[in-house]
This record gives sequence, structure tokens and C-alpha cells, in this order.
Amino acid sequence: MKTADYVIVGGGSAGCVVANRLSEDPATSVILIEAGGNGKGFWVDMPVGLIKLLGNPKSDWCYVTEPDPTIKGRRLLWNAGKMLGGSSGLNGLVYIRGQRDDYDDWERMGCPGWSFADVFPYFLKGEHWEGEENSQSHGRTGTLSVAPLRSEHPLVPAFLEACRNYGLPIIDDYCGGSIDGAFRAVTNQHNGRRCSAAKAFIEPARGRPNLTILTHTQIDRVLFDGRTAVGVEGRDASGQRVEVRARREVILSGGATQSPTILMRSGVGAADQLRAFGIDVVTDRPSVGQNLMEHQSVSLKWLVNRPALNAQLGNPLKMAGALLDYMMRGRGVMTSSLGYALAGFRTRPDIIHPDALLFFSSFVMDPTKPSMAPGRAHIYPLMKTPAAAAAVFVNRPYSRGQIRLRSASPHDHPVIEPGLLSDQRDVVTLIDALKVVEGIFASNGLAELCVRQVHPRMETDAEWEDFVRSNASIGWHASGTCRMGSDADAVVDPRLRVRGVEGLRVIDASIMPVVTSTNTNAPTMMIGEKGAAMIIEDAFQNAQAA
Repeated sequence: MKTADYVIVGGGSAGCVVANRLSEDPATSVILIEAGGNGKGFWVDMPVGLIKLLGNPKSDWCYVTEPDPTIKGRRLLWNAGKMLGGSSGLNGLVYIRGQRDDYDDWERMGCPGWSFADVFPYFLKGEHWEGEENSQSHGRTGTLSVAPLRSEHPLVPAFLEACRNYGLPIIDDYCGGSIDGAFRAVTNQHNGRRCSAAKAFIEPARGRPNLTILTHTQIDRVLFDGRTAVGVEGRDASGQRVEVRARREVILSGGATQSPTILMRSGVGAADQLRAFGIDVVTDRPSVGQNLMEHQSVSLKWLVNRPALNAQLGNPLKMAGALLDYMMRGRGVMTSSLGYALAGFRTRPDIIHPDALLFFSSFVMDPTKPSMAPGRAHIYPLMKTPAAAAAVFVNRPYSRGQIRLRSASPHDHPVIEPGLLSDQRDVVTLIDALKVVEGIFASNGLAELCVRQVHPRMETDAEWEDFVRSNASIGWHASGTCRMGSDADAVVDPRLRVRGVEGLRVIDASIMPVVTSTNTNAPTMMIGEKGAAMIIEDAFQNAQAA
């Protein structure tokens, strides 16, 4: 049996940060436990390699939702990274923090210490900015590489020109709290290679004798002595039982799907549901697994008369040249992120802050073709003709879903009921946002490059709603299932301690009371930074009081 001061379950975007920060003190012992592998390899390093990782059970949890009546009974592949680095090892690479009001609203909702002014230093702490030196919105002393794309796609200037002609401002730096306008993406890359949370925070710490990393070890539950968390148990790759004890605290960083399910299997959840599975109740907390949020997404596609990523990757000769360019210089299409440029905008003039976000890309899949391989459902081949796509996301969705246990076994994936479009306001936002996208693509800059639209032409709002409900998907930004707050129903308090028990925290995207307006990877690493700082502060205060 292994023992440490702190035991961290989940080596994802937050867990890697927490493990690094806690183990900086050589007198503090840390054990980091990850169900997946080491998060290394050619396909992880190469940005476009995500097409080999998504839907692959070796690197992706490959959850599948229940049929969702709000999207015509469709099931969705619910991707989540299963490796050190978590989803930062297979995401679209765009580094974006959200809007100032996202965090100010957290504070207004009963989470003191989580305003934008409070969290901003934690974004900067781990960052190593590789762009313009005069930026005041970036950190330079950390290990997480953040950089502009090394090879700009030729369609990006056309997209930005079209946005300007449509009436959107062009933003040079979107990391200071505003996404109001169009902008080029910056990404987690260094010299064209992916910089995941594992590469940024675990690799520099691997040599520390006080940090132990266990991979291929899936945790079943937290162990309690009364209502105090004292460790965890699970099984390693060979099926052998593993027990790890914590002298101070257990930290769950499994993400919005794993963290609530581990809590429920441990006896923290809705008492009636736990008893139905024969689980002893430690504390009755019905809000565990509730408040599930995702950024709903719908894409529009056009064939274009310029080179595009999907056509280049579908040509064996061009693919070989692109691979050579990537391996020799760290440049070219293989370094592309899923979004080259983005635009935040309002769907109505009376809205204070942008309520929709557009991702512009030529990484265009063809869902009319069969899935790429067995076990890779919902992962389709790329279109063979040059194309461009705009995916729009609802920044602050009203719809909520839930995650429940399917059984008491950790080998059974949980029941995921996203309720993706359960609130009509999100449908209206998507319809209005898609109309804006059509306006941008019809503006000078893009209009002359578009050969024809691939999506059907919608004339009425009823046709638009049918299209939205038939095609809406997710942004891979699950959050909110262990909601933070000061109210009695919150799962964790503003210092991320699980209510009703001692010695247990949750530090990951599941604590978000409301999902941030944009991708959640950068905010999740910030949560890791702030959560680790809270643990260190609390330990110091406890030592002083002893």
C-alpha cells in the first residue's frame, strides 16, 4: 500500500497542474493516479494527430450519451482524454480564457475569490508566451507554451476581412478578458508540437523524488474513515487491487464525467440512488452529477476555390510532403489547430456581451461517409474537396443535463443525459448565430472564395430549428457537475472542498458554476493553479494553528 500527503485522482489538465505545484515543496509527498497512459507519442505531439486519438479507446474514454430527445433522439460521442494530460492531449489546441464577466459572475453567484481580477494571475503563472513581447495579457515564466500558429492558413486573412466587412472589429489580443470581435487563434504549441498539460507540468517534475505517478490505474472509490477521506482504491492494468492512502487530502481531478461518478461510487451523492446500487451513503448530496453543461455547436460548410486542410490531408502525395515539413521544420498543415481564427459576437443588439463564438476552419469532416473504423463511431473521413467550415457555439448555455451511475462498477460508463437543447433559448441563439455566419461568408473577403454551400438552404425559422436539432453536437467542454458555491446545495465550497466530508476536494472543470464562454482547457488549468494554491494556503494555516 502506497501512502503520500496528497493523492490526486486524474492526471488531466487540472490534475497535472496540481501535482506539479504541490510537489514543488520537497517535504510534501504526492501521488498522481491516471487511468490512461503516459500521454506521449507521435500522434499526441503532432497537432493534427488528434484524428488518430479521438474515438480510440486507448486515448479517449469514448463515452456515449443516452438518446437525447432534444436533438431528435441522437446519441453523441462524449470524448474525454484518457492519458496524462487528459483532454489537453487530444483537443483542438486553441488557448482561450473566456470573458471577464464569466468569472465576475462566478463571484456574484456566491464564489468569492473567483472574479476575473482574482483568477487572472493564475492564468499567467504557468504560461510561457511565445508571441509578441509587448503583450500585457500573457505570462512568460511558466512551462505551458502558448504561441501563434507557425503556419497561417491562406483562408485566415480572407475570413478576417469578411468579418471586418460584416461589421465585427478585429482583436489583436483576446486573452485580456474580451472576445468581442474576430481574431487569430493562439495555441498550446512549441515549435509546432502540442504542449499538453502533461508536457508542461509533469515532464519538468518527473525527477522529483516526492512525486509518484501511477498510470493505467483506474480508481473505483474514495476511502473514508467516518466522514474523512483517507485514501482511494482501484485496480491497475493487470486487474490487481490498488490502495493508496492520503495523510492530508484526496483531490479528485477526473473531469466533469469522472469526478462526480467517483464521488457517487464513494457514497457522496443522492442517497436514494446510491442505496439502489448497494452503495453505503457517506453524505446525502443530490447535486452531485447535476448542472451538466456543454457548449452546443452547429457547423455550416462551404466548398472553396483555395487549398484547404481537408483536401491536403486526403492527398497521399501532399500528405507526405506535409509530414516531412512537420518533422523537419515543425511547420505546415500538420501544425494546424481545429480553429485558425475565431469571432465572438452578439446575436441581438440588446445583449451586453457576445453570446456566440465562431470557429473558422478547413478541417472539414464528411458525415455522409461511413465511420472511419470500428470503435471510432462519429469520427468521419475528411471531405476530399477543398472546403471551409464555421462552427458556432452558444457561449453561456441555459440547457442543463445530468450524469448518473449506471451501476456500482467503475467498468460501466455512467449514464450521460446531456439535455443538449432542453432550453429553447439556446436553439434561438444557435439559429441567430448561424444567420450571422451566413452573412459573414457572403461578405467581401470570403464571398469570392466560396463555390457553393454544402449545408441546405433554410428559409424559415422552423427549417432552421429542424436543422439545428438534427445537427447540434458538443464542444468537448463538459463542466459543472460538482458545482462550486456558497449555498447548501453546492457540491464544493469556494475553496473546492466537498461539502459534508473532510479531507476531500474536487479541482477540475466540474466545479464551474456556469461554464466559461469559450473552450474550457485554459480555464481548467487555471482552476488547477488556484486550487493548488488554496491547498498550500490551508495547509500552512493549519500548521500555524496546531
